[in-house]
Formats: sequence, C-alpha cells, structure tokens
Amino acid sequence: MNQKPAIIYIMSDNRSGSTLLENILSKSNECFSVGELAMLKGHLLKNGPGEKWSWNCACGSPLTECVFWSSILKQTFQANPESFATGLKWNFKSKALAFNAAVPFLFKKKFLKVINQPANRQVADTLNELFKLVQEKSGKPFIVDSSKNPLQALAIYKKVTGFDVKIIWLKRDLRAIVTSKIKWKSLNKKKEKSMMKLLLDVFYFRRLCYTVSTLVNPKDIIELDYKTLATNTHQELQKIFDAFGMEPFPTPQFMELAEDHTIGGTPGRFSKKPIQYDDSWKEQYQDNKLAYFTGGMLNKI
Repeated sequence: MNQKPAIIYIMSDNRSGSTLLENILSKSNECFSVGELAMLKGHLLKNGPGEKWSWNCACGSPLTECVFWSSILKQTFQANPESFATGLKWNFKSKALAFNAAVPFLFKKKFLKVINQPANRQVADTLNELFKLVQEKSGKPFIVDSSKNPLQALAIYKKVTGFDVKIIWLKRDLRAIVTSKIKWKSLNKKKEKSMMKLLLDVFYFRRLCYTVSTLVNPKDIIELDYKTLATNTHQELQKIFDAFGMEPFPTPQFMELAEDHTIGGTPGRFSKKPIQYDDSWKEQYQDNKLAYFTGGMLNKI
C-alpha cells in the first residue's frame, strides 16, 4: 500500500465510460469514489449538469444533508462560499490549445500557464482541502475522481499536496463517442453538430489529453481501453492493481450504486446493469462511410 493516500483521477472525454470505471473501482475496500468532483459547486448551486437527479448526491440526499458530504461542506463551502471553486476554468477552443493539439511538444507549457491562473489556483486550493477532508472521513487510501477534464487532471497532479496522484487515461473509439454524444444531445434537446464536426472535436480533445500525459511522470499514468474494460474487466483491473499498488478485489459483474456518495455521472448509473460491451454504434455509420473511415484513421493517431 502507498505510504501516502492516493488520488486516482480518471481522464477521458464525455461518453467514454468514466462512470463505469469509477463505479468498478468503488467496489474496492481501499477506494472511496467522489464521482465528478469538478461538478460539486454546480450541484450546490443547482446549475449545470445534474437536473435529472435534482443535483443530489448519489445516495439521494441533497449534498448539504448527506451523511457523508454535509460535515465536509460545512467546513468548506458554507464557511467560505466566495472562495469555493471546484471546476477549473479553461477555453476549450482557444488558439493556444489548438496549436498545442497540433504540435504539443512546442506548446505544452501553455497548459501550465492555464492551471496557474489565479482563478484556477483557487480551484486547486479548494480541491486540496476537499481531498484531505474526504480522505480523513472515509479512511480510504485511494480517492477516485472521475471529473474527466485533462486540465483539471494536470492541476490536481501539479497542485494538490499530501497525495500521490495517479491518472487513468480512459480511451474509447472516437466514432463510438460521437454516436453517443449525438444520442445524448438529441435526448436533451441540445444543439446538434454534424457527425464529421463531432469527430474532429473528440479527436481534438484526445490530443489535449495526450499533452497532459506528456506532463506526467510515466509511473503515475496508465491508459485503459473502454471496450477491453467492458469485455475483459479483470484484465484491465489488473493493470491498475499492478501500476498503483492497489490490493486486488473480486471483479464486479454489474454496474450498480451501493452506499455510494458520488457526484455527477451518467444518469444510467442509478439502475443495476451488467457490465457488457455494446457495439451497436456502428449502425449509425451505415449511411456515412466517410465519417466511419475518417474516425478509424483518427483513432490511430
């Protein structure tokens, strides 16, 4: 076991299986999962993602009344709401980051400038306090954060003290992410983009994740594949055990909430589901072979 407690940060795009991986890890007696900690302030203010579950904790209670979070929030959010910030601020399509996606070895210092901006230093300070309180209350040596955002991953890696920070870069076929996002946008009546434009967006996001991976010590980051996670969960878990010094635990067969106190995640986490892989996304490309071929090529970069 690690001498210091550890944070396991799941870095991925939306619709890539981060909730599944976080839920699997929560079954370890050594892990406490906070879900998407970046969304904590939004849940407290009842804005942003979370309306489908009334911005409550996964246990069903408002966060300020939750048996786990209430005392932590009393010491942080309620004590000093003005300085409480949990989500890093960044311009996804800024020119600096766009250049970085193209040639990361020339522009990766831009990422360090972003996390050192005053507002983002405040986020790091808030997260530092939250992680310490979560670890003290849970008593677990591993805290799992599935916030996904690569810049948030870097801020935690560089700025949070008192923890060993480990990153899991969870990848999924870009084409599957696109079809899942199209479905999500349709269900939530969001403005839709073309399949090709979404492919370029998710490829761009992957390149930003790649830059973060170059700024992290190789011993502190591993890459997992969503399809393999769903079809051979035991194999992927073994990679985590070996890389992060976690005690093995029985491989779960289902994704389900069990006395969890997580924030955010896919709405589907509230129902018990077998862990399995669904490749029906391929059907969405029957009438768009160009997008399918383009996505396949981008997957290899």
